[in-house]
Amino acid sequence: MQSQQVPDELLNLRTQIDRIDEEMLDLLAERFRVTAKVGELKAKNGLESVDPVREHEKLERLRTLAEARSVNSEFILDLFQAIFDEVVKNHRAYLEKA
Repeated sequence: MQSQQVPDELLNLRTQIDRIDEEMLDLLAERFRVTAKVGELKAKNGLESVDPVREHEKLERLRTLAEARSVNSEFILDLFQAIFDEVVKNHRAYLEKA
């Protein structure tokens, strides 16, 4: 089997993708640090870990933003729902400690 020469343009694009992936992970880590503070405040103040109104508003805004950017809005909603679910799980852990 012959190994194929990968064009420089493709290698450059892959490097860009790798950089973007790292930036996305950095942003996600930052988001979880901020939402951890939210969870601590909610626990301290006896607030529920889920705010359905806020979540609905966020998802609708994200849908609009995705559509404006020609990104599949259903994918974005699924992605952020997974993020929200993880945040709620973390918030509930704070409530159990309180």
